[in-house]
Amino acid sequence: MSSYEECIEKEKVSQSPHSPGLVADDEQVSRVLLTPKHVKNGQVLPVAFQDIYSSRGFSVLRLGENFDESLEKTIEDLEDENNQYVGYAIAEVSEVRAFYIPKTTYRLLIVIDTATKVKKAHADIFSTRNTDDIKKLGIKKFIKNLLRYEFSKLFKYNNRNNSSEESSTP
Repeated sequence: MSSYEECIEKEKVSQSPHSPGLVADDEQVSRVLLTPKHVKNGQVLPVAFQDIYSSRGFSVLRLGENFDESLEKTIEDLEDENNQYVGYAIAEVSEVRAFYIPKTTYRLLIVIDTATKVKKAHADIFSTRNTDDIKKLGIKKFIKNLLRYEFSKLFKYNNRNNSSEESSTP
């Protein structure tokens, strides 16, 4: 396990040879949404954001260069007979990085460029909660709930018809 500082430092070093560069605070990232898995009756479900507290990270796409190509490939990879693409949710990177564990100086999230050869706009959001320093706080369940519900509020739902609305969780 790494320290909190080592985790934060990962944002400052490119993680992929296919990356267009480090993820900047003034960028936006999007989460691809499927129905009925992530969206039901027009509402984004908390399950759409549950990967944020996994060790594998939370896949997002950077809006901007290569977004359309990366989005098309992601939809192709994710859609199946049970889940269809319905849109995506957008968040400001600066707001994601401003997410702190309450009453501490610990940032909870990092945003890392993890572009692939076919998805150059790919990035991941990781929680710092698995670092040794955060684990010592003993608030794993609290952080899980914070991420699942509060983090989802940062994202604005943009459906296929390009109408943006607040992401809402039932």
